[in-house]
Order: sequence, then structure tokens, then C-alpha cells
Amino acid sequence: MVRRTKADALTTKHELLDAAERLFSERGVSNTSMMQVAEAAGVTRGAIYHHFENKLDLIYALMERVSLPVDEMRDELRAQLPDEPLRQLRERCLHIVHQVQHDEHMQALVNILCHKCEYVEDTLPIHLRHLSGRNECIEECVKLVELAQQQNSVSAGLDARTVVIGMFGLIDGLFYNWLLDTKYFDLSETAKHTLDTYLNGLQQGG
Repeated sequence: MVRRTKADALTTKHELLDAAERLFSERGVSNTSMMQVAEAAGVTRGAIYHHFENKLDLIYALMERVSLPVDEMRDELRAQLPDEPLRQLRERCLHIVHQVQHDEHMQALVNILCHKCEYVEDTLPIHLRHLSGRNECIEECVKLVELAQQQNSVSAGLDARTVVIGMFGLIDGLFYNWLLDTKYFDLSETAKHTLDTYLNGLQQGG
């Protein structure tokens, strides 16, 4: 009985996350209420507040749902390519691109953060959490560029942080524009060619 109860609770939580993901994508975060999420998931007001305190909790849970596979990917690349920092950068970017294009949860989350979330007072914590994750990722990538500079595979005259911010701008810009019309261009192919052009320009003699 206990196992069934826990399984039912987990199922309800996933259904609430799916409903929130769908409604946030369609209506935006500010225009979606907790009660609307509960109704879309077919549960009561009490059920949704049992699992989530507010919409911020829902957004955080949506972020966490896609973060574990990304963290695992980073660890695998560190183990597989310890002495190839540029390849690590490339594969990290292309993996995220592939997830955004082909994983419905990742695509929905990026769409919500890019297009469906107004960073006003009540949703400011979402912005701050998003910013914290981005900054942490930038710092990791800066270290990879610095390692590539030590190996003479990236020009020592380039500022590593500027290189990484430019790369983030490239990928984020592709996400933003692709999500406006997912049929306009192939995200993965465009990202591959654009990213390779960018990274090739960083190499000595490039």
C-alpha cells in the first residue's frame, strides 16, 4: 500500500509538471495560475499545493527535470576528452542544441525562459536562478578556453571570457530565432556549421 501511495504521488507530480510546462508554453508564466495548472492536470487545489508551494517551485522543478542529463553529459565529456578542451566545448554545445531540438521537456523549458516568462517582481527569482546557472556554466567554459590557450590551440591574445560570452550569444541567438519558427531552419545543422566556424577562428593561425 505504501509503495502504491508513493508511486501515485510521483505520478501526480509528473502530471502537474507536464501541465505547467504546457500552460506556461501556451499562455506564459504570468498569465497562468496554480489553479489552472491543477485543473489541466486533473487534480485538486490541495494536491498541487502539496507538491509545489507556488509557480516558482514549478519552474524550479521544470529546470531540475532537465538538469540531471546535462550534468551527466558534462561529466562524461570530462572523462572522455580530458586533454581536448575545445572538443569538450563543441560537444557540450551541440549536445544542448540536440536536446533543445529533440527533447520536448528541454525545448519547452527554453521556450518558456526565452519567450514566455516576464521577469517582473514576482518572477524575479526565476531570472536570478537562470542567471546563476548561466554564470556557473560560463566559468566552466572559461577554464576550458584557458586550458586550450595553454595548449596553444587557442590564441593567447584572446580574452577567454569574451570568447565564451560570444559563444553563448551565438547559441542563445540560434535558440531564440529557431523557437520563433521551428520549421524555418534546422537547428542542429545550423548550430554545427556556425559553431565550427566560430571555434576554427579561435585556433592559432585561424
